[in-house]
Order: sequence, then C-alpha cells, then structure tokens
Amino acid sequence: MLAGETHGLGYRRVDEDPNVSVLLGTMDATGRWEATQRLRSWERAQLILTVGERLLDVGCGLGDAALALTADLGSTGELVGLDVSTEMITAASARASAARCAVRFAVGNALELGEPDGSFDVVRSERVLQWLADPERALSGMIRVLKPGGRLSLIDTDWSSFTLDVGDEQLSSCVRRAMLIERRRPSNIGRRLANLAEGVGLIVIGQTMATQQWTVWDPDDSPAPDGCFSMASLADDLVAAGELDAHDQERFVSTVHTAAREGRFAMALTMFAVVATVAPVPA
Repeated sequence: MLAGETHGLGYRRVDEDPNVSVLLGTMDATGRWEATQRLRSWERAQLILTVGERLLDVGCGLGDAALALTADLGSTGELVGLDVSTEMITAASARASAARCAVRFAVGNALELGEPDGSFDVVRSERVLQWLADPERALSGMIRVLKPGGRLSLIDTDWSSFTLDVGDEQLSSCVRRAMLIERRRPSNIGRRLANLAEGVGLIVIGQTMATQQWTVWDPDDSPAPDGCFSMASLADDLVAAGELDAHDQERFVSTVHTAAREGRFAMALTMFAVVATVAPVPA
C-alpha cells in the first residue's frame, strides 16, 4: 500500500501499522464528521453528567470525545480513558492538559477491564464493539464497573449500511454484498446496539442514528474521502469477500476515481447510538 493511504488493518492493531500517523489523522477526521458530532451531542444530552461523577471511556482513542465531556464533571469529577493502543494513549494524554477534572489515560483491553467493580457513574464506548470478537463480553465488563443506576453510552458503525454510488449498479451491488461481512467480522453491530444492551440486562433509555455522506472528493488531492479508507483498500476487501476478481482491482479503483473527478461520486455510512442504564438495587 502506498504511504499516506488509509491502511487495511483497521483499528485492532494500531501500534503495528506502518502508517500509524495516518491512522491517528484518520481518527481525528472521523471525529469531525457531521454524523459523529451529532451523535456525541445527543449522547451528552442523554447522559446529563453532573459535577463529581466518574466517567470511563472504553476504547478512548485520541480522547477528544471524552475530554469534551469533562466540562460537565467539574473539578471534583474524574475521567479515565482506556485503549489497547499505546500510540492512542500517548496522543490522548498530550491533549488532556486543559481538562477541568482529574484525567487518567492508560493502556487497557475492552475485553479485560482492570477497573474495580461499581467504580464509575458513567461508561462510554464509541466505535469499539465493531472490532471485538466478543462484544457481549465487553459489555458485561462495562456493566461490572458501573455503579447501580449507572449509565452506559454506546456509539457504533453499521457497515452493512455502507453505500457507494458512482453510476455503476454492478459495482454498487458488489460493495453492498461485501459489506454484509466487513473485514471478516459481522458488520451490522451498530443497528444491534439496543438488542445487545438489553441482552446483557441493561435498560435502554434512548437511541438514535446519524448518516455520514460524502458527495465531493478529489482523488488527486487526497488518497481517500475525508476520514475514510482508500478505494484500493476497499478493493482489497471486495476481493477478500469474493465479490471482486483480483485482476479487476485496478479497474474498480479507476472507475471510482474517474467518477469522483467527474462529480458522480456519492458514499454514505450510518452510525447508531444507545444510552442505557443499570437497574438500581431494590430498596
């Protein structure tokens, strides 16, 4: 893959990626998506954080979403951010200086949370479950560290919603079929968040969705649409899914690039959000 292209590893092995700086930049870009911003604003309104509460962000990435919430925690609150990537934690820690409350960013695994039972008022996790082999196990761990009556916020992508329209229905169809199983994992976790939460005993108190759309992209100026993967990386996925012959990869990329240059490019992806609560202990 060319230097500067969005990689093919995803976010499961960030520190091993040869273009880790590209990954970090891509995560910043996805944080600026209109859909991401809408879901984060909705999340904040639903959680109603109060002064002195403790917030855990599982899979915190660069920390920007959780750090934005620290304004509601006041000087007596605390934010703990965990991520499996040392590179992500280093970047998040560097951004924490302006936080009003105590902040601790540390390397941690979403499937093996090392935090004490019942130690947080709120737990959030954004675009993490899609990368996990056992999302239910991760959710059980998040519930364990929540206090009775605590709140859990989940935001995740539904890759089965991904569409690419360049005026070629055959091309669009093969992309839709491939995204039913994306990067060898079930792709529709976003739309299943509420069911997953209820399945582990949570009470869902709110859910919503937002769609990110791209209609303008110059492939000669940027290797990928803003915050997204390159078309070469997408072609790799299509070949892996059996939807594209390896000999047709260059033609696929060229077709999409030509359509984008001619203003015939449209792409969309939907994300979902759920806020749930742990049932309080009966009096």
